[in-house]
Amino acid sequence: MNSLPDYSPPSSVTIKARQNDLDALRLLIAQRRLYRRAKRWLALRWVGMMVIGIGAPLVSVLGPSLTVACGAVAGVWLFLGRTLLVLAQGSLTSKAAAVQEQFDYYVFQMPDRGNRSMLPSLEDVAEIVGPDDKILSVADRERLLDWYPIETHNDGAVTVAISQRANASYSDRLIRTTAIVWAAGTVVWIVVLVALSVVLDVSLSSFILGIVLPVLPAFLDVIQYLAGVWRSATERRDLAQAIESRLDGPERPVEGKDLLVWQERLFDLRRSSPDVPDFLYKLRRKVNERAMHSAARQLGQRADRGN
Repeated sequence: MNSLPDYSPPSSVTIKARQNDLDALRLLIAQRRLYRRAKRWLALRWVGMMVIGIGAPLVSVLGPSLTVACGAVAGVWLFLGRTLLVLAQGSLTSKAAAVQEQFDYYVFQMPDRGNRSMLPSLEDVAEIVGPDDKILSVADRERLLDWYPIETHNDGAVTVAISQRANASYSDRLIRTTAIVWAAGTVVWIVVLVALSVVLDVSLSSFILGIVLPVLPAFLDVIQYLAGVWRSATERRDLAQAIESRLDGPERPVEGKDLLVWQERLFDLRRSSPDVPDFLYKLRRKVNERAMHSAARQLGQRADRGN
């Protein structure tokens, strides 16, 4: 493992100012739009699986001769969903994570530890974002100003640590909400399929061949997605708790190398994290941001008392 470079965080006043200047906002808008594009591939994948999950059983029951065809279509879509669509989504998610890392490097004045292969060029970022004279208005419209909860009286290292923890904890809450929604939807889906089978007096063989087998690929994809969501949420919570324990604990104060280690961990989590649908992000944004700011104030006060 390469040794970590020396890093001395700037003051909280500097961090607060830098996160709202044009260079930072350009990166923030770019990562938002890249994530949004990745979510479109996710949406396409799930729309296809929902059509199969809902339509295949009905077609199979109403037209038993089409059972084999429904199973074949489900299998083909599963293959496409786990290859082409996943690759397209993953590529955009990795680019977005790399751009978001550049935003953090810029705001926290961290040493750049080498270019990521997936990092878009300056020209690509400029094309994604659009004219520079529109950056401030776009950032204001999309509520990207004051991205991190920063109290200017805190020490710079404390501010960076709180910001990193806020990012991990915010994503943890959002991802867990996603898992709960998908789990509830899956249960409802199963109950409806069973109820329809009972109402239509479908035989056991017809239920297995006409309903279970056609939707089995979609069901397995949902289960795999849910497992990944829970794993990602747990990893983010572990990181948030690790940072919080350092801010709360009686050990040595947070140092620059600690922040670099946590930053690297954040990048890995962002790159591998499952994308969250926009409607859930918007639905929970106000609540999650209020909780994030409250937690940041509390941690800042504890760090002050500990110094």
